Amino acid sequence: MPVGPRTLIEFQEMFPDEAACWAYLRAMRWPEGFVCPACGHGESSRLAARRLEQCCGCRRQTSITAGTVLHGTRVALRIWFLAFFFLGRHKKGISALQFQRDTGLGSYQTAWTLLHKVRAALAQSDERLLVGHVEVDETYVGSPEKGLRGGRQYGRKAIVTAAIENRGRSAGAVRLGRVNALTGDQLGGFVQSTVDPAQADILTDGWQGYGGLSRRGFRHRKETQGPGERAAELLPWAHTIFSNLKTWLRGTHHGVSKKHLGRYLREFEYRFNRRGIENSLFGNVLQAALAAPPAPYATITAERIG
Repeated sequence: MPVGPRTLIEFQEMFPDEAACWAYLRAMRWPEGFVCPACGHGESSRLAARRLEQCCGCRRQTSITAGTVLHGTRVALRIWFLAFFFLGRHKKGISALQFQRDTGLGSYQTAWTLLHKVRAALAQSDERLLVGHVEVDETYVGSPEKGLRGGRQYGRKAIVTAAIENRGRSAGAVRLGRVNALTGDQLGGFVQSTVDPAQADILTDGWQGYGGLSRRGFRHRKETQGPGERAAELLPWAHTIFSNLKTWLRGTHHGVSKKHLGRYLREFEYRFNRRGIENSLFGNVLQAALAAPPAPYATITAERIG
C-alpha cells in the first residue's frame, strides 16, 4: 500500500493536482496492476476527463470510482483526499462548514454530504468483539431540556452506549452505539453485539437494565455507587470516552442531529481504535471508501444510523 501523507505539507507535495490523486487512487484500487473485468487484459489507457480506464485489449471503459463511496462524484479527487486526510489524521476531524471554507466547495450541502459519505464507509469496517475486562455504560447526548430531574431521564436526548476494554493504565478498543430505551433488551442487545462472552468480564453500574447479562452468557459484575463516590470512579474509561465524545461533538461540530449521530459515533470510534497507527490512517480511510458500497444522498438523509 502506498504511504500516505502525515502532514499538510506532505499532502500538498504528494497531491499537487488531479493527476497525482488519480495515480494514487489507481494504485490503491488495483495494487497488482489494472486487470480488465471483461477480458482480463492488463494494460489500459487513462481517459482523464471522464475518470475512466480504457482497456487496451477490448477497449472496455472502467470507472476508477465505480462501486465505491466516490461513485458518480463530480467533486475533484483532491477534495475527496482532503476529506480522507482530515477525518483520518486530525484528532478532532473537521466540521462540514469548516471543510467547505477550507476547500472552497460551492455549498454547505456538498461538503456535508461528502463527509457523511466517508463516515458511511467507516461504518462498514469490520470490528472484533471486545475481550478482557470490559466496562459498559450509557450517557445522553443532546441539549439541556427543562423539566428533567437528572438521573436517567433523557427526554428527547439520544442514548449513547459504550463498551471499552479496561487495561488498567490504558484503554483498549471501544464500541459505541445507540439504544432507544434503557431496557434489558436494548442494553443487552448492544453488549451482545460488541463483547465476546467467552473472553470477557463485564463491569457495569447497578442499573436494572443490565440485570439480564448473566442470562445471556456473560460474566457480569455490578458496582453500586456509594455515598460520596463519583460515578467516574466506578467506570473510569467509559466516563473518559463520554467526556471526550461530548467535547468533540460540541467543539468541532457544535452539536449534531439525533438522526445522524450514529455516523459521528463511527468516526470517533474509528479514530480512537486506531490511535496507535495515526500515520497510516489516511490510507486506511481511503481503503474503507474504496471497499464500501455507494452511499447516495437520498440514502444518507433517509436512514438512521446508530
